[in-house]
Amino acid sequence: MSDGFATTRWTLVLAAGEGTDRALGELCSLYRAPLLAHARRRGLSSADADDAVQGFLARLLRLESLATARRERGRFRAFLLGSFNHYLADLRDHARAEKRGAHLLPPLDTAATESAINSAACDALAPDFAFDRAWALALLDTVTARLRAEHDHPGQFDALLPCLAGRTADTPHAELATKLHLTEPAVRVALHRLRQRYRQLLREEVSQTVARPEDIDSELRHLLAALSSK
Repeated sequence: MSDGFATTRWTLVLAAGEGTDRALGELCSLYRAPLLAHARRRGLSSADADDAVQGFLARLLRLESLATARRERGRFRAFLLGSFNHYLADLRDHARAEKRGAHLLPPLDTAATESAINSAACDALAPDFAFDRAWALALLDTVTARLRAEHDHPGQFDALLPCLAGRTADTPHAELATKLHLTEPAVRVALHRLRQRYRQLLREEVSQTVARPEDIDSELRHLLAALSSK
């Protein structure tokens, strides 16, 4: 296993289990939206879902769950969802969710989270699929943010971004060339490089959530299927 692959979400989990504030904050900001989408599809109200996620993350961060977690358990997505389902089951046996430790959680980006939830939690979607869809959307947001941060020309990036997935409704190359003051061949080269880097970053992000490099492709297929779920 390469050194690059070793720096994964599981590494972040172990750091959080040891009480590293940066790791705690990053775990919360990355995975709050998928958990909220799942809770909403389980029938919780918006307020109750937020309380449940808040309580789950607080308990996860202060107990031994993270400290004892290991990459050998497999995909981090499955670990987190399984842990949350156990927590929701526990809530049915208690009058209210645990709140102690909530000071460890970062402020909620309400607009971004609500957008992810609304995209994921359609009426026909089962709770686990809502979680996976919101997870995939959060992953793509992270990849896009990394790609944007790498790009030297923000205006060019914003113009090319809608074409990233190679959809049939892409803006014609001639129109992009005029808008960006480039030749059509230059636009094609820029798009090729952007898509190539996008795929690379996407694989890097997914590699951080699976136990083995050979699991990357199957995890990608699962998340793409979640995105196409209606």
